[in-house]
Amino acid sequence: MLRVILLSFIFFPFTAFGCSCFSETKSFEEEIKKYDAIFTGIAINTNKMAGEWDTAFYKTEMVVQQVWKNQFVPKSVFIKTDIESSSCGGPAPKIGNRFIVFAHATKEGLFETGGCSTFMDLEQIKKDLDALNSNDKEEWETIIKDMWLILGSPLVVYSK
Repeated sequence: MLRVILLSFIFFPFTAFGCSCFSETKSFEEEIKKYDAIFTGIAINTNKMAGEWDTAFYKTEMVVQQVWKNQFVPKSVFIKTDIESSSCGGPAPKIGNRFIVFAHATKEGLFETGGCSTFMDLEQIKKDLDALNSNDKEEWETIIKDMWLILGSPLVVYSK
């Protein structure tokens, strides 16, 4: 049970939480089923789309590298991420960094994160891990390794 609880924390940054999410899933495998697409990609362009506090978002173009769910994810996609931290949003994705994206498809043809879905900056995770003490670091590395093992082999791998 502790491992399931710890694995659920992989869906949040290691820094302070600005939102609250609760999942009734009992395993990471069940959590995966909630998303329309799971993939890694590199952010190449980000624009802040104007709106009120609850409607503004970042529109980030990404070059997709690997796809684990939804083999129809194209090589280039646009990701919609919330800006407002109470909606599980945050700062603009850093251009050039690699992300793992657990997303829902939108009717506008974007993939949406936020609202408790995962959009993790893999470079930032490495920095966050390096800042932990050795016991915590080892525990988090195991959780992350388990996530990759559960995801298994990607369905699609785009070459450069």
